[in-house]
Amino acid sequence: MIVGIDFGTVNSSVSFIDDDLKPQIIVNERGVRLTPSVVYFKNSEEVIVGEIAKSQRLVKPEQTILLVKRKIGEDYKYNIFECEYSPPEIASFIFRKLKQYASDYLNKEINQAVITVPAYFDDNQRQGVLLAAKLAGMEVVKLLNEPTAAALAYNLDPTIDQNVLVLDFGGGTFDLTLLNSHNGIYKVLSTKGNTNLGGIDFDKVIVDWILDTIKKKDGIDLSNDTVALQQIWNAAEKAKIDLSSVEETNIVIPYIAINENGPYHINITLTRGRFENLSIDLLLKAKKLILEVLKDANLTPDQIDKVILAGGTSRIPAFKKTIKNIFEKSEILGTINPDEVVALGAAVQAGIIEGKLQNIELKDIVSHTLGILNDDGQFVPIIEKGTSYPTSSTKMFTNTRDNQNSVIIKVLQEHNDNLIELGNLEYVSEFYWRKEEANISVTFYIDINGVLKVIAEDLDHGNKKELNLKNPFLELRNINIEEKKKFLEKINVL
Repeated sequence: MIVGIDFGTVNSSVSFIDDDLKPQIIVNERGVRLTPSVVYFKNSEEVIVGEIAKSQRLVKPEQTILLVKRKIGEDYKYNIFECEYSPPEIASFIFRKLKQYASDYLNKEINQAVITVPAYFDDNQRQGVLLAAKLAGMEVVKLLNEPTAAALAYNLDPTIDQNVLVLDFGGGTFDLTLLNSHNGIYKVLSTKGNTNLGGIDFDKVIVDWILDTIKKKDGIDLSNDTVALQQIWNAAEKAKIDLSSVEETNIVIPYIAINENGPYHINITLTRGRFENLSIDLLLKAKKLILEVLKDANLTPDQIDKVILAGGTSRIPAFKKTIKNIFEKSEILGTINPDEVVALGAAVQAGIIEGKLQNIELKDIVSHTLGILNDDGQFVPIIEKGTSYPTSSTKMFTNTRDNQNSVIIKVLQEHNDNLIELGNLEYVSEFYWRKEEANISVTFYIDINGVLKVIAEDLDHGNKKELNLKNPFLELRNINIEEKKKFLEKINVL
């Protein structure tokens, strides 16, 4: 059986298609449908994933890891109990926990999953998610872009010609995808995203306001008190949620500190209007991305038929107001729980792959231009941003000097106007070329998961070589994965 997994920055969930062919969320051991994407190292041999781990985030920050999804794809290490862990290794504990929930609930061993990722995730980040799942003993049958998953959950009729904008505003990322449905096919027209803009950033503006307010009002500085900060972060998240349904909320935290007058209690009122003013920069960032995704597709707001809201942050009234002001003529869809819509869409995709549900053809697009660096230091695009995948593209290159029998192919991607190195391919020939004698074809393949493979071939002699990515964060590829899995499996996930 294939399940769907929404691997979220703040919360994750797992889903499946039931006997009535409906997508369902699997509850965790607490009877809750969302599991915090937090890992707490109780000791060197035990980790806790979920709500209990979240409660330790400020009490024992050196043993607690949050927002690992924001580090996926980066050269980053967590040092815990004199051991180093990469982001994919930490994420693997979350996948192991979700796999356990699914196996227990469905009363069968679950080893396959459709896993969702932000549409704007680049190759490094997608590879990191694949690696994390593999280390958890799971086969990823498809990486599904989160906004596409949300569209699947709404079961829109692909035979109706319409433009649909999916806005997935989650706890840690804001992901946008503009799709067109025509003749039974969903085709992605453009994507945008910010992997550092989400609900936790709205929490932070409230935390900063609380700290600033009590410091100005009572001269109390709690910015370095980890126990107090945990309570403030919890109160800030609750206040944010409250302000989605009421105009003001009281933030009450008793006995948060002791001063010369005795116990100190926080009791302040935050209005929706003040929260919106505090959040104005975050809302403007979101609006800018919305307008950019339309511009990339050469469409105006009036040409958007439907707007789908996904992710818990999409509940914020100021964000909803922004959407209504931009898309005055569009139908706004938000009836499915925005916290669950992506996971439900992943289950739908799993059902399609298993043959349980009617197939819907999806044509996703590459979100970053991919290419190589030539000898002049110029970036040569091979697959352009916006190309539908799976796809492949080939370009010819040659050598630049006499008596040369090898070439270094530097593979890069454009990301936010920067060039990011994905890896180097050194092609070594049995023959020595004269200057410009070699005929080397370089082919880029993008598979159904949006993951890149690069092959160089000497057309004159028929020799091929595939790129072995050597990014530091993917160093696990260069060792025995099974050995690494055995090491991680010695750590008990509670």
